[in-house]
Amino acid sequence: MTVAAYSSEIGNPITDDIKKISLLKQNIPKDYKITLRYIPKEVSGMCWVKLNVFHLEVSLKGLAQKFGNISSNKDNIGTLVQILQEMRYHIGHGLEDSMLEFDCHYVNEMWLTAKYFEFVEDFFNTANSSRDVEDCEPPPCPTSTKTTVMTTTTPSTLSAQHSTNGEAPVITRAFLPKVVQSSLMSLLAILFIAVVVFLMVWKIKSRRNTPQTERSPEEGPALFSGEEANIPPLDVEISEKNRLNIILAV
Repeated sequence: MTVAAYSSEIGNPITDDIKKISLLKQNIPKDYKITLRYIPKEVSGMCWVKLNVFHLEVSLKGLAQKFGNISSNKDNIGTLVQILQEMRYHIGHGLEDSMLEFDCHYVNEMWLTAKYFEFVEDFFNTANSSRDVEDCEPPPCPTSTKTTVMTTTTPSTLSAQHSTNGEAPVITRAFLPKVVQSSLMSLLAILFIAVVVFLMVWKIKSRRNTPQTERSPEEGPALFSGEEANIPPLDVEISEKNRLNIILAV
């Protein structure tokens, strides 16, 4: 069934639908980027329309959400979405199986407005001139190239990645030495401050406990030391001699 047949069921001739595509191309800014997942013609062959109908519908629905309810752009996009939904209904359940078989050939793109609607216009023109194909034979999947995953290490993210070959996770260690280093520096600083405070307290206490009998260097040395300190005074010796002389005289 052609697109004209699909659109006739909801009361819109195909010519009017194509005109709406041209209006959308003019009304939407040229630098607007629109996302689309699609499959190239050279890969899908006669099944190109069938394999692109679902993802084109999803893309147009996302584009319609960016306009207000009273916008003419949203109405025109809604008409195209209805046609695509009717197409999926007539294709039937085999569409999902075909999409899974060609899954490795799909491409994700972000196109500017002009290129995007050229694709949409080409899609409807091709659908209007082609016949439905029951069986679609997918070509071999392209060889996948290994991609290097780059991770940025931050204080809030310490990630472990699994490689595509099933190897053990690779842990990013760039952040661990910095954490350990900063912790050690903080610990050393705390210990140094504690030692200084302890020494100051000990020195103050030792000064307070010093006996008061000790002489300071300014008072000079002691007058007597050792045995000299125990010698009796000279006047005591003189008085004793005088007593002996009186006794002898008597």
